[in-house]
Amino acid sequence: MKKIILTSFILMLLVSCERRLSRALKSTDKDFILKVAEEYEARKKYTQAISLYEYATKFVVGTDEAPEVAYRNANLNYQDKNYRLAAHQFKNFVLSFPKDPRANEAAYMVAYCYFIDSPDYNLDQTNTYDALKELQNYINTYPNSDKVSSCNQMIDELNRKLEKKAFENAKTLYKITEYKGAIISLNNVLNDFPDTKFKEEITIYLLRAKTELAVNSIHKLQKDRITDARKTYDYFIAQYPNSEYFDESKRLKNRLDNAELSYENTEKAIQESKSNSEENTKEIEKDRRKIS
Repeated sequence: MKKIILTSFILMLLVSCERRLSRALKSTDKDFILKVAEEYEARKKYTQAISLYEYATKFVVGTDEAPEVAYRNANLNYQDKNYRLAAHQFKNFVLSFPKDPRANEAAYMVAYCYFIDSPDYNLDQTNTYDALKELQNYINTYPNSDKVSSCNQMIDELNRKLEKKAFENAKTLYKITEYKGAIISLNNVLNDFPDTKFKEEITIYLLRAKTELAVNSIHKLQKDRITDARKTYDYFIAQYPNSEYFDESKRLKNRLDNAELSYENTEKAIQESKSNSEENTKEIEKDRRKIS
């Protein structure tokens, strides 16, 4: 019996709340709409509160309540994990109310929302680039803010994510034997992220890719590619004498040595063939003169 009474009470309460929400969404009484919105906000009923604050916006335009409604709406979308929408609304708040005391916080929240919504490195990084842009904008606009340190930490974290994505993309190119593309991508990682923690691994990948490219090259390109690969080998040995990839680097060098020997033998054969051809041409010319 008690359960039935309790269930009935809860149902009545829910119906009452729904009716109150419906009334507020049809009302033109600004104060009533905002009161109901605050009630839902206090109960963490974000979806209902958001709908009410959005509805109330048109009734507070040009009033002192406009900034409060706009800020609460953005903050509720943040609380409800609608991060991109929240970022958009916080940005509009900054643009609409630049002199409001909360403009600094709102500008920070724009960047922070994009930061939170930045996905894993293997996914599309649009939000990551947006976050980096907004974080830098915040630092430039509020250089003395106590949040600058936090912004710099977030920038570092986002850059590490982009760095990992770039490196993984380069490794994928190597694995599918797109060696020229892999070399370009690996060098781009080093140029874009000079302090990368992957520098040693990137260098061995460069040596692998350059070795494969050199060994499998057509003759006229092979010499330059062998030379380029050797330079990478020399750099690797000098920089990482105790590397876990040391033995592998030696094996790669042996492949380059063999490729160079093969190149020299082929080049010698080509030169001999040219020389013989020239001699034959001279003999033919002599014979022609005799006949004449």
